Amino acid sequence: MLKKLILFLLIIPFLSFAQDFSQFELNDLQGNTFRFKENLNHDATVITFWATWCLPCLKEHPTLQQIKEKYKDKDIQIIAISVDSPRSMAKVKSYSRSHKYDFVYLVDPDREMASQLLVNDVPQTFIINKEGKVVYQHTGYRKGDELELEKELLKLWDETKKQD
Repeated sequence: MLKKLILFLLIIPFLSFAQDFSQFELNDLQGNTFRFKENLNHDATVITFWATWCLPCLKEHPTLQQIKEKYKDKDIQIIAISVDSPRSMAKVKSYSRSHKYDFVYLVDPDREMASQLLVNDVPQTFIINKEGKVVYQHTGYRKGDELELEKELLKLWDETKKQD
C-alpha cells in the first residue's frame, strides 16, 4: 500500500502538467512557433491530435468544422496537431491546402507533446479553457461523438457565464 501511495505522489506533478496546455509550444506548417499560452483567448479551444493515415481522424475533421460553423456567435479555435512522421509532412501540408477547414494546423512529428499528454491513439480530442486546462477529453471517433463534444462545449460556456 505504501509503495502505491509513493508512486501516486510521484506521478501527480506529471499529471497536473499533462493537463495544462498553456505550457506547450509547437511549430505550424510554415515553421512558425505557436505558443499555446498566447493563444487561449477564445470562448473555447478544441484540440485534436490526428494523422493523415488515420481514417477516424479524417472523418472527425468535417464534424469539428460543422460545430465551428454552427456556433458562429462563439469564438471557437480548432487546433489540429499532426503526429505524422517528419517524412509525411508533405502529406499534412497537402491535406491542409485541399481541405478548407478553419483550423490551426500544428505538427508534433516526434510526438514529444503527445507523449507528455499521454496521447497514444489518434484521434484524441480535448477541449481546453482560457487557462489552458483540459475540461474534456475523448479518444477515437465514431459518428455521433461530435454530439458529446458539442454538449461539453455548451457546458463550458454555461460555467464560464456563471463565473462572469
